[in-house]
Amino acid sequence: MPIIMKDYQWTESETRLDLSLPQKGIRSNKIDVMVTNLYVKVNYSPYFFDVHLKHEIDDCKTRVVMADNTITLHLIKEEPILWETLVNPASKDSSRRKELVAAAYKYHEEKVKSDTDKRANVKAEQNKMALRTAMDVDSGEKERIEAVKQAERDKVAKEMDEWQNLDDDEKERQYLKANKTRRQPEDLETNASEDHTTEDVSNDTTIVSDSEKSKSTVAEDNLSHNEADERARKFEKIKHNLANPLKSGKDKTKAEKKPSKEEKPMWETSGPRQQTEITVSFTPRFFPSAARESTAADEEAWFEKNVKAQTVLKAKDADTKEDERNPVWLSDKAGVFYKMGNFPAAINAYSEAIKISPKLPKLYINRASCYIVLNLYDDAVIDCTRALDLLTPPVEANRLSRVRTLAKRGSAFCQLGSLNRALEDYELASKLSPDNEPIKRDLEVLRAQTGDNALLQEQSTITVS
Repeated sequence: MPIIMKDYQWTESETRLDLSLPQKGIRSNKIDVMVTNLYVKVNYSPYFFDVHLKHEIDDCKTRVVMADNTITLHLIKEEPILWETLVNPASKDSSRRKELVAAAYKYHEEKVKSDTDKRANVKAEQNKMALRTAMDVDSGEKERIEAVKQAERDKVAKEMDEWQNLDDDEKERQYLKANKTRRQPEDLETNASEDHTTEDVSNDTTIVSDSEKSKSTVAEDNLSHNEADERARKFEKIKHNLANPLKSGKDKTKAEKKPSKEEKPMWETSGPRQQTEITVSFTPRFFPSAARESTAADEEAWFEKNVKAQTVLKAKDADTKEDERNPVWLSDKAGVFYKMGNFPAAINAYSEAIKISPKLPKLYINRASCYIVLNLYDDAVIDCTRALDLLTPPVEANRLSRVRTLAKRGSAFCQLGSLNRALEDYELASKLSPDNEPIKRDLEVLRAQTGDNALLQEQSTITVS
């Protein structure tokens, strides 16, 4: 049988009504409060309080404060008038009271359903926005890659067009210039062993201006017929060496004996050289440092222990149940351990869930909470950073998760003494959630501490100087 509370107090103004009830030795999470536009109910075992209000209130603006063993309800009136009495006179009739209670519960159920549907619609809209943002990021990356490919294709096409538009003399000059460095040492020694006349002939074969061509033509007319044939023969030999730098002597003989169906100038046989990629492979090594004889024994011992550990882990995995391989089940189990105060067990459960699903940021955030309770602040910073990396792209759907993660990492930085980095995280969290009062209070305290530290550092610098 519930005990009706009658020791309540209330005050009013034209726009507001404050109702105070005693909180008799019960925790706040055990108290049930229900407020509608015309009905207020407060219930915690074995006490019960309800009242049918005289006029309507704005239940959306109602605020409940539990402090100093007192439950205070701040109610905002719909109309700015003085009530003079709190209770609706019609509620004194038992039959009418039942109707009022039924109407209040029906109103409350409809409001809860409406709020639930509204939150579901907002969440669905946020998920759509997050998906749309991710798709935009992917399409932008694809467009960038396609633009790079198209630029390369245009570059190659332009080079081919420029090559095709060159005349034969210019093609010959560019081809000889590009292949001069590809001659083999054997060909160079062979050409060096020729007499000085050969070098003069090879030098004379360089493309020159029209005036120099005319001079060389006059000089060649003065030579005898045999000397002109000799120079032509040596010129053909040099051109052959430049065009076939990698062929051996036997291949040259075969190439000379083999008749060609269609003879073309050597500068028209191929286009510009294409770029290629060379894959370089290195010996795989697990340790980041270089191999040393002094640490070889330690590395071998580590590998033996690691192999044993992997063997034991595989044996355990073979015997695990299906539920224990479910990350959601492991996360719920870790939450139970956290509420019980068994934080090491919660960390183990979260770690197993992370092994199965390493892309869930919620697992890293919850494990960071366990690390903070156990004063393992470095591990908490690592988990929070990993969670922030996974909460991308930054959209409204993951805003609260980012706020929670930044606050946890800022708290860990504070404990580690990195006040500046903690201040950055708290300022970013405050920008994302400007109505969060705990973050505002922590940010003010942190700003005061960083200001005091900066003043001390400035004073110490002045003293030392």
